[in-house]
Amino acid sequence: MGHFPFFMEIGGKKGVILGGGRVAARKVEKLLPFGPVLTCIAPAIEEELEQLSRSGETLTFVYREACEEDLEGACFVIAATDKEEVNAWAAGWCRERHIPVNVVDDREKCSFFFPALIQEGPLTVGISTDGKSPAAASFVRKTMEQELPEGLGNTIEILGRLRERVLELLPEQKGRAACLEALFVYCRKRDFKAEEPELETYLAELLEASAPAKGGKG
Repeated sequence: MGHFPFFMEIGGKKGVILGGGRVAARKVEKLLPFGPVLTCIAPAIEEELEQLSRSGETLTFVYREACEEDLEGACFVIAATDKEEVNAWAAGWCRERHIPVNVVDDREKCSFFFPALIQEGPLTVGISTDGKSPAAASFVRKTMEQELPEGLGNTIEILGRLRERVLELLPEQKGRAACLEALFVYCRKRDFKAEEPELETYLAELLEASAPAKGGKG
């Protein structure tokens, strides 16, 4: 049975990374754009990982072995140490307390998998092989990245802003869906190069066309 790919808000949430090497650095690098408050715990932390800390507000370092207090209240935990007994301890402790935990290179101890990620602005694609083949997930990610059209992320940002206007002005769900679909189709025809003023003009035309016809004079 596979794992369902939930997308979860982690902005401002506590995340704990056990380990200070390259594997931990890759996890931190992928997580930071989503805004969690990360604590990386290890007796020694490599320079590659330390350099990921920009302002120190969302990523802090603790230079020692982890203890139970470090994990309390965490939204998620990633065990990426080179010590199997430490990773196993973290996995067991988190599972008992229903804290999502990922143990690198040990799928049996994971309660969630860290996906291969594609990010283009607000677009996020997570790819998982149920922990069975990270190499296959990486292959799919690279293949999909090459297929994504340039400008798609910016287009999604614009459509997100226009969507608020559509929700406000069109009361019926069917009409909203048709309008939003038409906007996206227009963007596809323009190879995702249409700028916001152009799309605003097109949206105005769509709204005018969808407005109830006025009755004639009696």
